[in-house]
Amino acid sequence: MSDNRVRKVLAILAAAIFVSALMVPSKAGAIEVKKMIGGGDSAPTGGGGGGGGGGPAAPNPMSKAQQQALQDAVANDSDSFVGQESEKKSSGEAYVDLQHAKPHIFPSGSAVTVKLQADAYKAKGKKSGDQKALVMKYKQKGSTYVLDGEPTWEDVAKAK
Repeated sequence: MSDNRVRKVLAILAAAIFVSALMVPSKAGAIEVKKMIGGGDSAPTGGGGGGGGGGPAAPNPMSKAQQQALQDAVANDSDSFVGQESEKKSSGEAYVDLQHAKPHIFPSGSAVTVKLQADAYKAKGKKSGDQKALVMKYKQKGSTYVLDGEPTWEDVAKAK
């Protein structure tokens, strides 16, 4: 029963992260969370990151209703992956820390690609130094977003 409660809490945290991410104005068509929720020793540290040019940021292309619909869809669709990775962590297997993932959202017309980027860990909780992203593609249908295909994992290139 506590495992179910942990999953619900993680889904709520993911939803909160997405609301934060969607509120940040976009640069180059992407919306990226700049601050981490939770902090602490287990939170991944942000690598250097692309300071911007001097001009104002482009306005967020998504309405509040679209942001909420996307947040709900991602929280629902990522719940099973968060649970799987938590189970791997508990059993001492290699896992991706989706609990502290940074969402990257790329809107494009009526489609949106969401990447949950997080640190990868080796067996027994040792950081591997790599990052992976859970990639989910959505299409807008009316006032909701639906998955367009199965979510996939991709390796994230390290910034130099």
